[in-house]
Amino acid sequence: MTDETRISYSFQVGGDNKTAEVPAAGGDEPLFAVDDHESLATAGGTLLVGKTTGAQMLVQQEVAMVLQHCTVFRTLAEHARHLVAVFPQLGGNVADAERVLGMVRDAGLLVSAASICERVNSGDAAEALDRAKAFVITCDRPAAVERLLESLLRKVRLAGQKQLYLVDDSRDPGNAARNREAVAQFNLVSPTTMHYVGEEAQSRLIAELETALPDDREAIRFLLQRERWQPMKTYGRARTLCLLLSVGDRCVIMDDDVLCEARIPAQRYSGVMFSDGMREAAFFDEAGQWQQQWFSAEFDPLSGHARCLGMGLGEALGELGVPALQAQQLRGTSASLFRTMGASSPVLVTQAGTLGDPGTANNGWLPNMTPASVEGMLSVPGGLMRALRSRQCWLGHPGPTVSKRAVMSQVTGLDNRRPLPPYFPALRGEDQLFGAMIDYLMPDSAVLEYDWAVPHMPLEERMGNVAGDSAVPRGGLQLVAAYLSRSKPEDTVTSFEARLESLATTLQALAGMPNGALLARYRVGMARAQAFTLQTINDRLADTGSLDADWKQYLEINARHCVEALQRPARLADVGDVPSGGDEEQVADVIRRSAGGFAAALRAWPRMREAARNFAF
Repeated sequence: MTDETRISYSFQVGGDNKTAEVPAAGGDEPLFAVDDHESLATAGGTLLVGKTTGAQMLVQQEVAMVLQHCTVFRTLAEHARHLVAVFPQLGGNVADAERVLGMVRDAGLLVSAASICERVNSGDAAEALDRAKAFVITCDRPAAVERLLESLLRKVRLAGQKQLYLVDDSRDPGNAARNREAVAQFNLVSPTTMHYVGEEAQSRLIAELETALPDDREAIRFLLQRERWQPMKTYGRARTLCLLLSVGDRCVIMDDDVLCEARIPAQRYSGVMFSDGMREAAFFDEAGQWQQQWFSAEFDPLSGHARCLGMGLGEALGELGVPALQAQQLRGTSASLFRTMGASSPVLVTQAGTLGDPGTANNGWLPNMTPASVEGMLSVPGGLMRALRSRQCWLGHPGPTVSKRAVMSQVTGLDNRRPLPPYFPALRGEDQLFGAMIDYLMPDSAVLEYDWAVPHMPLEERMGNVAGDSAVPRGGLQLVAAYLSRSKPEDTVTSFEARLESLATTLQALAGMPNGALLARYRVGMARAQAFTLQTINDRLADTGSLDADWKQYLEINARHCVEALQRPARLADVGDVPSGGDEEQVADVIRRSAGGFAAALRAWPRMREAARNFAF
């Protein structure tokens, strides 16, 4: 290396500890965030190599460390003030921190918000969008189906839908018969016919796929045969059926216990937000309270989802009232969100907020709320106890929000004109795994969550737990999703076919692991999840720990439980929803068979999609 490349940049630590006077940032000052980069220890310091541009710079270790806190867009002065507030060892020397950040910028290791805007705003001509198909998925809840179909008749311009389907996963023949009759009665008055996709139609689809693809028979049965997964619940199987019945179209999938009605708040956010996926929440004592504060929109959820579903990101932003993204709109946004996105990034998934029951298994998600949501929760009478007791809340984003990873949504839009992957057939967390696979296969894609919400009102009583639910993560499909996210190719030029094969190979590797290696991989994943949760809880304690004694105690209890979990080796038998009887080897066998079966199904999936185009009712 030359002498020039050995120049090392470092902060002056200590000194007279006087904080330099830095004027407040103006509204038009440029915003920067550190590029994703590798940090390589060398004899002369730490070599930083940008993953986007390949820019590199040799710095002292403390510079590499503090740059980890510069991942969101701020002005250099704002970054400098933030760093000296976080790191007392910098001695309050804002001027020196800003000087070093300027050098990092000049070396090409900071990304400017202006460059992101230029990339997002340079879109091509819009593509015409056809009407979408709409699906209802259900399992043994005929009363909920009848209520949802009634709301479709009252609230939706059904003639505007390309096709309607009810995919019935009911185990009880009586419930299936009642659902079939509900669809028949619906069709007497609906201008668009709803197809009933019950056991007979599903069996016929499976048979036709097996006839067309005899070499893929096992993969077809893995994804679609319900009996294979008993006694586990097949949450993802019905969604995969929806994908096969909508190949080449946009589609909207509704859970059976929602009302097909879009609700909006009295005041709506102006503009578009960008997020890493963290949602906001508000809690209500009863359904009547949110019904008085959220009003019926002039549009229905089906047309609402179809508004931007399948558009390029630049076109979608224009549709949402942002014809040209401005740098200042990215203030506080993570730069990593935009590493693979541009104007033509397809909006493959659309989501909506939830009003009523949050749809979660428990209240262990409360520490994951934004600080603003926590403060709002604690500021109302009842505070935490009210939130733990209540199953009536709003969960979503206050403005249209672009993110990279899909999460749970009771009504979901999917652009199935693109080669979307199948859902894993069984277990909870299938939606998170699906989102991780889309990001793996199509890294330039985007997820859009609208600022309106859909009422989610289960007919069965769901009680909150005032004693508090554990926030400590348990193993499951969420762990597989995190594993895939760490394993995905970092470049954006690898073809879809190569990414699909890479994804299948990654899962196949799990299928070939002996018990010891599988357990070790599982423990690493669990430790990551538990450590991340512990950090989140500690962040919440730092943000709001002094506001409410109950909240502080709740967080401290969960922090202690996370520490205890980290100190106790994880067991495969503790994986949720997998029947094992406490037998480690039995769970290991289930994991191996599932990983291998899903790998084979992913390889067969493109052929299944093409064959499904020929299926007709």
